[in-house]
Amino acid sequence: MTRALSPSRFAPLLTSLAAIAAALVLGGIFLALRGKDPLAAYGVLVSRGLGTSYGITETLIRMAPLLIVSAGLLVSLRSGVWNIGIDGQLLVGALLAGVAGAAIAGQVPNPVMWLIAALAGMAGGLLWALVPGILRVRWGLNEIITTLMMNYVALNVTSWLVKGPVKDPDVVPPQTRLISREMRLPDVAGTGVHVGLLVGLVVVVLVTILFRHTVIGFMLDVVGRNRQAAIHAGMPVNRLTLVALLASGAMAGLAGANDILGVKGLFQGNWNPGYGFAAFALVYLARLNSLWLIPFAYFLSFLVIGGEMMARPLGIPTYFVEMLEGLMLLCFAVAAWVERMRSPYARAEEVETGPANAGEPPGPLISEPLLEPVARVAGGPS
Repeated sequence: MTRALSPSRFAPLLTSLAAIAAALVLGGIFLALRGKDPLAAYGVLVSRGLGTSYGITETLIRMAPLLIVSAGLLVSLRSGVWNIGIDGQLLVGALLAGVAGAAIAGQVPNPVMWLIAALAGMAGGLLWALVPGILRVRWGLNEIITTLMMNYVALNVTSWLVKGPVKDPDVVPPQTRLISREMRLPDVAGTGVHVGLLVGLVVVVLVTILFRHTVIGFMLDVVGRNRQAAIHAGMPVNRLTLVALLASGAMAGLAGANDILGVKGLFQGNWNPGYGFAAFALVYLARLNSLWLIPFAYFLSFLVIGGEMMARPLGIPTYFVEMLEGLMLLCFAVAAWVERMRSPYARAEEVETGPANAGEPPGPLISEPLLEPVARVAGGPS
């Protein structure tokens, strides 16, 4: 089979862009039905989100934890593991980072405090993913259910802790001790964007290296694409599954630490940024390609910031951006299905030539592992 018959390497990207365009059109129809001018709304969204220095700065700040969370989610999804517990893992990681950072702030150099707080956050996220991981590999319990339920446990446990054992006794609101502004992560060359964004970019690059140039990354990819083939090849499938889930949880915890050290300086009882849903939209729009996370993370972050700035002057519902993210996922699922049905050469080429080179990112065949977890949820083969 010649390469001329293969689909365009840009087909996956075009599919994601088509899903975004369709979601924006549907969102515009929703606004029109509510008596709002969609063109004016989108105009304000772009002008305030991209046309002002404040909008760009806030977008980049929000992009930092979203990159880290999405990179971790990508690791689990490419390994065939659905980590729905990202929000809970992030909350636990953020709480531990806030407690650890505040406990040693001013007693050690700031870089040491940042490192310890970051490690505490990663440990928190990892430990919160450990229980679903053990339940999956030891007893075969579906990680979709267990990680989802752990979100509710995390929400209530962190709320109890910040109202009692780790609460700052000097203030009334339920929160941890404050890490003063001068002790938080510094800005990048006076831009107003803290260096946590660089951490997010480094994490994305490390995930790219993991899957392109390491043996464990190759094995994780094989497990995600065909679990039975990995078993027959003698790979430690259960161990790899646990590693993927723990790595995803650790990165969620690191994202929580990033927000605490870079923006908030403390953990509050009512704080729940809800990065998990946005991360799923981001990873699927990026087609499980780690480098594509960067532009799509900026786009989704811009939507959130621009949406907040257009909501008040135009009377747009505050949930509009979240609705857009949901529409993007729905439109993406339809577009990926159409792409799969119209690309008969992709699977034929895979059979004849084998998987892509280790140094190349996944191409159009990425639609196969994208659809496999859906079959698992519906009770299909795993």
